[in-house]
Amino acid sequence: MTIWDFRVMLNREPDADEYNQLVEAGMDDCALVGGSQPYFMCDRESDSLLEAVISVLVQIRQVKGLWVVSVAHDDAVTLGDAARRHGGRTQASLRQLSTGQRGPGGFPEPLIEADNVSVYSWAEISEWLRTTMGDDIPHGNRDIALADAAVKLACRARAMHQEPLVRRLLEVA
Repeated sequence: MTIWDFRVMLNREPDADEYNQLVEAGMDDCALVGGSQPYFMCDRESDSLLEAVISVLVQIRQVKGLWVVSVAHDDAVTLGDAARRHGGRTQASLRQLSTGQRGPGGFPEPLIEADNVSVYSWAEISEWLRTTMGDDIPHGNRDIALADAAVKLACRARAMHQEPLVRRLLEVA
């Protein structure tokens, strides 16, 4: 098993009794950080990152009115951010690869494009650079981005009172 480090942001800070309930439920491997955006820093042992996140979500949902609003990750990057993380490529090099001016094509699509800013997934870029371009860079973990997307979808479904339909949608998608 592996110990996975991640953060889960909460809709609100648990009170002392709720916090004790969470620790008794097994969240003694997570530290609560309060403030305007409370969150738990977790070091959860599990076979996979998704299983680790799921186990924390299940424990948090045992407290009525408390839920996770996002799973923290540092996956979203601009091409400038990606160049700094890579350390061996410039922003200009990545821009040329992204537009197809250089390389074999197939650079990952942006997650978001707005106001002349494109935001990409670092996990997708690093995987493409490693497998397509042969760059020697560490693997990014796509699971944290997937967990965050699922949590945000669940929050939207809850806010719109559409949880049963969204569950059905996920089953058939």
